[in-house]
Amino acid sequence: MTYVILGSGGHTAEMGRLTQALLQQEDATKAASYQPIRFILASSDSTSEQHLRQLLPKQATKAEFIQVPRSRSVGQSWLSSIFTTLWALLWSCYLVWRDRPQLVLCNGPGTCVPFCYAAFLWRCMGRLPSKSRIVFVESFCRVESLSLSGRLLLPLADLFVVHWPSLATRYSHKSNLRYFGRIL
Repeated sequence: MTYVILGSGGHTAEMGRLTQALLQQEDATKAASYQPIRFILASSDSTSEQHLRQLLPKQATKAEFIQVPRSRSVGQSWLSSIFTTLWALLWSCYLVWRDRPQLVLCNGPGTCVPFCYAAFLWRCMGRLPSKSRIVFVESFCRVESLSLSGRLLLPLADLFVVHWPSLATRYSHKSNLRYFGRIL
């Protein structure tokens, strides 16, 4: 099972292109190994599911969309976001425990942070197999610095992908950070 974490707007567009590439590999066996896919989106996100359903290839028609509590809303105070983030983390821990995803793929919306921490936690505790992976693809718009989500997840992501050589150079001391050129 694969978890693909969606954010609104540009995050969903980027994840749509990444998911298309994942599912349209020449080797059908590899593409099938990522199935089933569960798309995780914030309960307040009203457009991502519609947008992504239009982009998905035929083989992903059985994909599920799961709405979860948002960690932090735009403009929400930092103090109140502590409580909403803890609530989102509890949800994430439950879903990751239940589904045991082999891959958590995300690109920076705040919704992804609790899921990555939950997957990391359950893998450390043996609930997820050691071969399960957390892959974070920094948003294409992050040219000179990492997003807040990126800074929080860089220490625990198995693979952290950046789109710009300046970021790769700046964080060259991080063994999990990779630059592959333009992937979107």
